[in-house]
Amino acid sequence: MAVKKVWFVTGCSKGLGKALVEELLKQGYSVAGTSRDKKNLERIFGAESEKFLPLSMNIRDESSVKEAIRLATEKFGRIDVAVNNAGFTHLATVEEMSDSDVREEFDINVFGMLSVIRNILPQMRMQGHGHIFNVSSLGAYNVGPLSGIYCATKHAVKAISETLAQEVRQFGIHVTDVKPGFMRTEFFGSSYKTTAPEDSPYKSLYDENMKFYMGQDGNQAGDPHKAARLYIKVAKMDQPYESLPMGTDSCDGIRNICENTAKLMNDMRSIAETTNY
Repeated sequence: MAVKKVWFVTGCSKGLGKALVEELLKQGYSVAGTSRDKKNLERIFGAESEKFLPLSMNIRDESSVKEAIRLATEKFGRIDVAVNNAGFTHLATVEEMSDSDVREEFDINVFGMLSVIRNILPQMRMQGHGHIFNVSSLGAYNVGPLSGIYCATKHAVKAISETLAQEVRQFGIHVTDVKPGFMRTEFFGSSYKTTAPEDSPYKSLYDENMKFYMGQDGNQAGDPHKAARLYIKVAKMDQPYESLPMGTDSCDGIRNICENTAKLMNDMRSIAETTNY
């Protein structure tokens, strides 16, 4: 019987990360799960056990990331699959996002992911195998009012994932860029921020778009537990998908965006060629 893989999952106190850890433990996998405070994980999944290691980790602090990976490796002997799930959205116009708010979103959604990647890859290279899942989004292709900075982080995650896949393939390491559509999680409940000034000149834009986003809460088409089972299925593949849309809204949305982009480039080719020598 094949040995079950050891998983390392960031941001698993709620949302898709929580559903994934629940499913992994149910199926008998060994899991190291991280949250800002491991007490949240102990409340949800129970105390540390033979199969589960709850870890407090500040994803914005690389020394904290290193320590979490060290503790997970010390307990389980190795890490086979890493899931960079930690992330959030801050809904605001580009003009009205403060520098500190922009940096916080990039720190968690992008630079935190990079810290995990940098510190887990040496071990995976030595093992001669490993699988990294990075969570981007439909937002890695799509953009919309109030979500510009969030989508920028997810465009970055997609680009990093696709590049990384090419770089580490030679070592037997796989990389999957996960692109969830709207999942029925706390994403538009407790997992987002917004800073709309009372006197904002963009008030009508906030009213219209926040009504849409809040209308999604609890009505999303995506089932996080089915998504969790898909993660596990893909991790078992000899040649796993490098691009993994989750939900028909993600798949259809990305396809439509790409079709429109291809049409635009055909229309613009005569303009583009005017800059050729």
